[in-house]
Amino acid sequence: MLGFIRERNKILDAFLRREGRGTGWEDGCMDESCLNTDAKYRCQECFARRLLCHACIVKRHQDEPLHIIEEWRDNYFQPCSVASLNESLRLQLGHLPAQYCNFPNGPHPMVVLDNNGIHQLEIDFCGCVGAPSICDQLIDIGWYPATKTAPETCATLSLLKRFHTLNLQARVSAYDFYNSLEVVSERGGMQVVPDRREQFTLIAREYRHVQQCKRAGRGHDELLHGIEATAPGECGIDCRACPVPGVNVPDEYAPEDAWLYQLLLSQDANFKLKGRDTSSRDKDPALGPGFAYVVANDQYLAHLSKYISHCVAFAALWRANNKGAKGLRATGIASVSCSRHEVFRKNDTGDLQKGERYSNIDYLFFMSIFGIALSSILVSYDIACQWSINFWKRAKKMPSYLQLPPGLRIQFKVPKFHLPPHVKKCHGPYSFNYTKGVGRTDGEGVERNWSWLNMIARSVSVMGPGSREDTIDDFCGYANWRKTVGFGSSRNSLLRKLVLAIPKAILHGQAFQAFTEGVREGHEDELEAWEEEIQAWEADSEKKCPYEYPEEQDITMDSLRLLIAQEEHARAEKGASKTNTPGAFIIAAMELEEHQETIRLEARRRERTSIQAADLQRKRTQTLSLIQRFRDEQVHFMPGLKSHLEALRPSGDTESTSRPEDMKLHLPSAWPATLRQTLCITGLPEEEERLRAAQAWDALRELRRQLRTRMLAHQFKRAHTSGQAAYTKSQQLHNSIEQRIRAAATSYKTARAALLSLRGPGEWETDLRVLTNQDIRGMNERTLNEQEKEEDRRARNIVGADELDEFGEVIERTVRFNLEMGEGNRFLSWIWYAGGAGAGSTTDEGKLHDDIRIEWAKARVRAQRWREELLLVDEEMRRVLVYCGWKAAWWEARAGARTNVPHDLAEGLRAYATEQAVRERHWQSGWQAKWAAVRARSRVALLDEGVDFARHPAIRVELDDEVPYGENGEGDDFNDLD
Repeated sequence: MLGFIRERNKILDAFLRREGRGTGWEDGCMDESCLNTDAKYRCQECFARRLLCHACIVKRHQDEPLHIIEEWRDNYFQPCSVASLNESLRLQLGHLPAQYCNFPNGPHPMVVLDNNGIHQLEIDFCGCVGAPSICDQLIDIGWYPATKTAPETCATLSLLKRFHTLNLQARVSAYDFYNSLEVVSERGGMQVVPDRREQFTLIAREYRHVQQCKRAGRGHDELLHGIEATAPGECGIDCRACPVPGVNVPDEYAPEDAWLYQLLLSQDANFKLKGRDTSSRDKDPALGPGFAYVVANDQYLAHLSKYISHCVAFAALWRANNKGAKGLRATGIASVSCSRHEVFRKNDTGDLQKGERYSNIDYLFFMSIFGIALSSILVSYDIACQWSINFWKRAKKMPSYLQLPPGLRIQFKVPKFHLPPHVKKCHGPYSFNYTKGVGRTDGEGVERNWSWLNMIARSVSVMGPGSREDTIDDFCGYANWRKTVGFGSSRNSLLRKLVLAIPKAILHGQAFQAFTEGVREGHEDELEAWEEEIQAWEADSEKKCPYEYPEEQDITMDSLRLLIAQEEHARAEKGASKTNTPGAFIIAAMELEEHQETIRLEARRRERTSIQAADLQRKRTQTLSLIQRFRDEQVHFMPGLKSHLEALRPSGDTESTSRPEDMKLHLPSAWPATLRQTLCITGLPEEEERLRAAQAWDALRELRRQLRTRMLAHQFKRAHTSGQAAYTKSQQLHNSIEQRIRAAATSYKTARAALLSLRGPGEWETDLRVLTNQDIRGMNERTLNEQEKEEDRRARNIVGADELDEFGEVIERTVRFNLEMGEGNRFLSWIWYAGGAGAGSTTDEGKLHDDIRIEWAKARVRAQRWREELLLVDEEMRRVLVYCGWKAAWWEARAGARTNVPHDLAEGLRAYATEQAVRERHWQSGWQAKWAAVRARSRVALLDEGVDFARHPAIRVELDDEVPYGENGEGDDFNDLD
């Protein structure tokens, strides 16, 4: 920008210079063969805008009637037209340039909409015997008429293509686009232009429909049935990465590979795409009902009418005076897309008349799989757990043309993001994570499609029914086209998926093997039992889910918080005091302890910036305020505390508040049992004991989880981290994990110390033992032996100082990562056992904790899903390449399908089909070469999950997130298919 600032005065002068006649005008007309000295005309559209005389400007624009001409008059350039310069000039259609018709049909006044504005001129049509129709004559010169007989308005195909692209990519509405043409033409209100907004909207809609049919090959129909014979969904774009029977699915495959050829679908409703009750289908019919993505309305409503009370007309349904539906024809839409590639399915979209009814969803789902010849389908839906109930009963009631083929297997799942709010019994059976054959599919594809369609929600809401459906069809088609081109692009591509999946598959495969070997010796029977339990659940999801904690062991702080909240609500209903319950009081104290521990840790930081120091002081102030409010509340639950503290404190001595992290909270566990009855209300010590036990188990569970995370992070770092930047980033991750491990350990120690005070020594210590630094180690870690400890101390002495962390604490290495499978598996820390087995015992080992079983089961499915992802993406690449070859052959066969047609039409048919076939062949060869190296690399990973890629040559793959869509000529324009 500095260069521009230096040169902007010169640039401004250059702009102003263009307002005048420039240099050389004194010599007259700038046409080389002209000697006229009166040169005062120039064209805005022509190159260099030469100054020409009247005769030369007219001669050059005999066949350019839409160029903007300017005349130098009254010391400035004023707009004029070619027609105004030559009143005898008539544009003759139906003949070659410079030829005139002996039987001209005209003159006809015509308003022409072009990229540079709105033009008015007169034209002559050819009236010769056998002349083409008026519509054909106009389209032949690139003008599309608003009506097909006696048209008075046209739009150039160049303008329509530009609007179509801007409408799809930038969501520029027809209203705004036409207004921009008026602004260009009016020139600040100096000219009056005719209003052709309505005609332009009609033309744009017709153009879009014809282009859709053209791209689908309807003009190449060998049976000459034309657009009227279009089959349901024929104008839609397939997902070529999904299995398409008869195209990219093998005729025969092994039964164990059947999962590779199942169809993964997602469906959902969208209530932002409403449709107002404007116009009617008689006045505004859909141009292509059921041709692409939106289902044919007549059949759709005929099916829905079965579920409407016969005493009320069906039309009254969408006029019902219910909340959010008054004045609406449609309260939203529902749609189905493929789960993995987010491509809209053919005949998958339809209006919702009154909420998200099963009758609507069923019809759209069945239409989206219309005519499918696959053996297995998996469909995700945010309420699949409810929708799947009685699904097969409803399926039998569907119309005859939507009956499912025998033997079809359908699985129902809930998208990953939508699953957590469901009740616990839904989590296992409806989870993608625990489902075989889905790879890393999340089932949320249709939700991402909504973000695209919602951009046109406001404009389509006011359209008539037919316009609305045609527009949604067009936008769904454009979205599918972008994703088709994106299969070979640099972002959101199959290549990116495969590149990301390879290290993940290796990492999780190795992690699972290490995990399994780490517990195998001495626990072989348990491993076999775990495997049998998982297989039994996979065969029957009604059995105990191996990925969830048993209900009787699921006593956590969260569950106790819920119970306490319910108790408080019950007290409020009885009109009890607004004072918190004992449980809420203890929870508040425990949260204060966490605040204090956070501040203590921060206060020990060796080096602190001004911002960090200010943040520390702010936290101390907030914590002090919380403690003061806590003390006010403490009077109600520990009424004897204040007098007891005053008796213990020397006269005149006050509690320091400069370091609130060190202020004692004086909970019941801080006092001997003999004093608790005096200081506390009845039941308070018991309430703290209950909550401290939950805190201890929660902390232990979190500690185990973070140790598993540390193991995975360390494996990944060792295998894949190289270079200073990557090492620094990896180290930050490890420091974060270590902080969470430290926090979990501190929370456990605090809870256990409180329990020891409240309960005293007892059998409970068998399960909740003393936690030492040596106990905090993962499944694949072992304690250092004495020799290793001595070597570590000797190394620190050589350096001359102890190694300190960022908080000034000595880093004492007590464990060593042991990643080699099968080693170090005999000496698991006690935290991994249930029943309190002795750490390091090889003969008296106890039963492994349920956390280990669950973590092992989850590690197993993680490894399986990532391995499946490798296989799925590789298969999807194969399907894409096969589809490209099939589509190329499809177009080649249609190049000469229509016979007995005029030569010029036959040539156009052949040229268009050839162009499409060449594009498909180009994609096939280009993508195959682009993917070959990575596909080969993925197969190495599949052959040996434990492969060390350091022994294999690296393959460089450019994946640039900043590359704009369609760069490098890969098809950034939907109209590239035209």
